[in-house]
Amino acid sequence: MSEKELIGQAKELWDKGDFYSAHEVLEDVWRLFPKEDKYSRNCYQGLIRLAIAYNHYLCGRKESALRVLRMVKEQLQPCKKDFRGIDIAYLLEFVERHIRDLEAGREIEDFPVFKVFQ
Repeated sequence: MSEKELIGQAKELWDKGDFYSAHEVLEDVWRLFPKEDKYSRNCYQGLIRLAIAYNHYLCGRKESALRVLRMVKEQLQPCKKDFRGIDIAYLLEFVERHIRDLEAGREIEDFPVFKVFQ
């Protein structure tokens, strides 16, 4: 499958709240990039970790979710805000809010959709 097809599949799973399956598809995208393309691999790894963070949260592992969200924030910040057609700026807004919520002992009330620019 192409990157675009895989991203479409990951988006569909993500938007249904199946973050674990979305992370697996995003890993397939990550594997499309050679090790020398550290930038793309880093940005995709941040997205993979974000899916894992949300999966941890849904499974009741809030501390694990918070730990991973902090890593995601650091990893996605250097990525272009429209990295390969994915709205990273939008996702980072949720990451930052969710970190604040979890640190304050609040629940995550909503998850971002996986916005892809056409």
